[in-house]
Amino acid sequence: MSYLLDTNTCSAHLRRPSGLAHRFMQYSGRIFIPTVVLGELYAWAFKRTDPTPLLSFVQGDLLRDVLVLDYDSQCAYVFGQLRGAM
Repeated sequence: MSYLLDTNTCSAHLRRPSGLAHRFMQYSGRIFIPTVVLGELYAWAFKRTDPTPLLSFVQGDLLRDVLVLDYDSQCAYVFGQLRGAM
């Protein structure tokens, strides 16, 4: 089984790495984040006075532990179909 993480889960991991580190190790190679989440994490970093520590953590620790899934226009189309049917 694979896991797709949202922004809240990633930010919780970035705020307190020891809290979720065991899960990241347990599911290594099966944890994914979409590019939208990565963009939100970068935005969070750039809102800080000094984004360097958070950027280092995202680009180093987080991206080493997860696989990034590209979100393209086909994904947006399917998303629209699914949400439109709700």
